Amino acid sequence: MRLQDFFSSRAATQLGIYLAQSMPRRVGYGLAQIAAAVIARRRPQIYWTVRANLGQIVGPEADEKALHNMARRLFAHAGQTYYDFFHVIERPPEVHAKMTRIPETMVEHIRSETSKGNGVLLLGMHMSNFDLALLAFAAYGFSVQVLTVSDPVPGFHVLNRLRARAGFEVTPITRESLRTAVRRLKGGGLVVTAGDRPIPEDRALISFFGRPAYLPLGPARLAMMSEATILMCGCHYDSQQGYVLEVTGPIELVRTGNWRKDMLDNATRLAAILEGYVRAHPEQWMMFYPLWPRS
Repeated sequence: MRLQDFFSSRAATQLGIYLAQSMPRRVGYGLAQIAAAVIARRRPQIYWTVRANLGQIVGPEADEKALHNMARRLFAHAGQTYYDFFHVIERPPEVHAKMTRIPETMVEHIRSETSKGNGVLLLGMHMSNFDLALLAFAAYGFSVQVLTVSDPVPGFHVLNRLRARAGFEVTPITRESLRTAVRRLKGGGLVVTAGDRPIPEDRALISFFGRPAYLPLGPARLAMMSEATILMCGCHYDSQQGYVLEVTGPIELVRTGNWRKDMLDNATRLAAILEGYVRAHPEQWMMFYPLWPRS
């Protein structure tokens, strides 16, 4: 079994939840460091995927040793985020609310838009502990539909059940769930989805860090179909403040009447915003899938 398959299995996820809920933070963080060291030493395929992604972000000036150390720190941070998320997932909302710094202006803006009947599409990314940030966000009482991958690995089924118990309406991406999302947005509701999950099946590549990448067209398509207010959010960890959620928007879309061209232009615009978040904290971007085609 590949190491990546083990970590994404149902058994490993359930074991991680059990351990995280029964051990103190210093032990959980220590295990994260040990796991990262093992991955960096054994160098399974997921290590090389992360290395390749980091190489695109940092550019040719980064040597092999620097990329190796960045990858190891990224895996250590990933372990930390999983511990923190699993540790509090079943605790009350008031505990969730304290785990991430949420901008009050963002909360007020969403409440203002939805109260006027305007839908809000919140585009997240795999930066740091976005799942934990969503828990903090849900503690404000918002009703949220979360669009997730259409073919989740077994461990994701466990995570989706936990997200549902926390109050989210979790819907893997299908034609029907997308129609539901459009109706929700047109009715003044709130929808969350990731803007950086690679989709090789899309028929166009989007420029990202100077090279065509497998970024999804779906978020731009959904935004254009729903005419919702578009916000993009990224979470990062700060040693002084803990987890912090940053927000960009409202994001203006291109609407010239040429649907295909506008969708590509809007996807490129969203990619440029995503690039800024990733560039600021590359070792916290937990992208474990190849994003760029092989040369």
